[in-house]
Amino acid sequence: MSWTAAAAQSVSVSQTVEWSENQGAAGLDGEPRLADVTLLLEGVGPVSGYPIDYVLLIDTSATSDVATAKAFAFDLIDRFSGGDRIALVSYATTARLEVPLGYDRTTLKMAVGDLEPGGKSALGVAMQMARRQLLDSGREDAMLVEILLSDGQSNTGLDPSVEGEIAAEVGIRIVSVGIGNLINRSLLEGFAAQTEGLFYSYPSDQALLGIDGAFDVDIAASDLRIEKRLPRGLGYVSAAPKPSEVKTLSDGMTSIVWRIAELEIGQRITMDMVIEAYEAGAWSREAESLLTYADFRGVVGSISIPMANWPPMAWFEYEPSEPTTSDIIEFSDRSEDTNGDDEIAEWEWDFGDGDVSLEQNPRHRYPEQGTYEVQLTVTDDRGARSVVYATDVVVGNTPPFASLSTRGIETDDADESIRTADQPRAGVEILLDASGSYDLDNAIEWYLWDFDGDGTVDKTTETPEVAHTFDEPGMHHVLLTVVDAEGARATAEKAIDVVATVTTLRTIETGIPDDSTIAAGVVDVRLKLKANATVNGMSITETIPAGWTFTAVENDGATLRENGQTIEWLFLDKFLPDSANSGREIRYTLTAPATVSERLQGTIVGKLGSSSPRMAQTVSGEDRVAATSVLPLPVVISRWDVEAGGIDPYLGETIAFDQIQYAVSLWLSQATVPYTADKVIPLATMLDLIAYWLTGSSVHDPLP
Repeated sequence: MSWTAAAAQSVSVSQTVEWSENQGAAGLDGEPRLADVTLLLEGVGPVSGYPIDYVLLIDTSATSDVATAKAFAFDLIDRFSGGDRIALVSYATTARLEVPLGYDRTTLKMAVGDLEPGGKSALGVAMQMARRQLLDSGREDAMLVEILLSDGQSNTGLDPSVEGEIAAEVGIRIVSVGIGNLINRSLLEGFAAQTEGLFYSYPSDQALLGIDGAFDVDIAASDLRIEKRLPRGLGYVSAAPKPSEVKTLSDGMTSIVWRIAELEIGQRITMDMVIEAYEAGAWSREAESLLTYADFRGVVGSISIPMANWPPMAWFEYEPSEPTTSDIIEFSDRSEDTNGDDEIAEWEWDFGDGDVSLEQNPRHRYPEQGTYEVQLTVTDDRGARSVVYATDVVVGNTPPFASLSTRGIETDDADESIRTADQPRAGVEILLDASGSYDLDNAIEWYLWDFDGDGTVDKTTETPEVAHTFDEPGMHHVLLTVVDAEGARATAEKAIDVVATVTTLRTIETGIPDDSTIAAGVVDVRLKLKANATVNGMSITETIPAGWTFTAVENDGATLRENGQTIEWLFLDKFLPDSANSGREIRYTLTAPATVSERLQGTIVGKLGSSSPRMAQTVSGEDRVAATSVLPLPVVISRWDVEAGGIDPYLGETIAFDQIQYAVSLWLSQATVPYTADKVIPLATMLDLIAYWLTGSSVHDPLP
């Protein structure tokens, strides 16, 4: 008997072929004359019916009645069954996926309750987002439904009119419920009609009842058409049930067609027929059965079932190509079906050492060296079995394994040893540890150390540990090579991040974006220092740009000396890592020149030094300061000190009442605005300033 099967999301079809017991007279050239063929259809799906994945689309634009939409949405959510998943998409000027598909009703209701009205209507963008959520995250065995609570208006973004046609093609039903006073009935009704959904002109109890249960489906497929084609040389004898149509095609094939209106979940329908060969060799010719249907979502699909079935050919490859006793060999099935219409269903492996496997791509390890004959036999999904494919696998010796880690040198302070290993420091000795290395066959005899990863061995040891000191901070690549008694080698590489003896960071605050201030503006500079090792005394120098004025704020115990444009701090302390005395913070201000033409920019250059340990390093962090004579008009208004009659860069990013009054006075008088290159406030800009004031928005952000 030969058996074939194919399955789709909502229907499966299988075919069995066996020689008929009632052969009558001998067949042509000794071949069987009659065969019994059975086609079996079965509705596929959950026993309780298909679950539903919903996306609620709620219009929050200015023309929609958001309060009514919320109330209706709450009632809908309470009616959904526990097995249904729900997502929420809201839209106004743009669309937002508020809640992805899930079972959490509480989070969903909270998201609905938080919706606020306002803005334009991007209906097309919202429907596209809902469709993608269903197609990307919807369950394969679930009905897909969009519930649109909207007035159907769209005045920005994508054209929504194509969404009904697209949804119908992919099996999404659309329920349209009119919300608001300006209902685009034609568009909303069209969505429902195109997708076999529902339309309600306004939210009501009738709408709730209509939606509830409307998509409970237990029909797996409908409009089924089964066509069995027999190649030239084979003829139709009889069938039960009787087919709808039997005819001979122009190419000599015979077409046998059955039609079935509906197939329920779990329902099984069989079609038994007898076919006859009237030409020698006809049984080996190829022909197909074709099933077309509409699935539970209404999407048209088809399944093709091949008839002819020749035995498959077994074949495999394996990696590594030269395995050793430590390797787990990956066997990869490369078997092929001879006539290309079946799938391999069963695999039988014999590894030649007494072990077997039924996996498609098994893994196997040989604990002893030698040559092993590996055999594979495969069977396709219609029962045809291959001949044995065999090949020899030669298993050789195992090279050693290399492992490299770091440890702190043992000291009286155990915690300090641990910290040194976790975060090595320049000038502090650490231990490189290769004790995790091993060899299955032989002992490791040599450890070859390359401390800088340049390919040259710097030290050779017979023991797995070596002490080493990195003089410079930064990333260091250490390469370890281990050699066993037979000369086999293995390597391990470790990247070791060595931190600086002292970590430095400079931050600069100007109060105005783009790291700028105004003429005579004050810039706040902070220097943070942290010792990662013991440091005996330290100096800091900061060379500031010409024309800028230095003022000390906090020296944190350092002695200060000003030397022209270079400022010097001297610490007379012993800095201890990971202690209260490991860090310092210096603060100072820089005042920009009183006169600035357009933009003046400078760079701060900082150096840190010590003699124990001896070091000299550059201060890291922000290093640029700038002053400008021209600022954006909203920035000037937001920083204007009305009482002082001048600009304060640190006032903030929002506009206060007294500042908007000042702006109105400039607009009325058409006076120029300071720091804007003599600009006046036009009406459009005045409206922007009012909007920033009323909304409390930052002048650096777009208006809501």
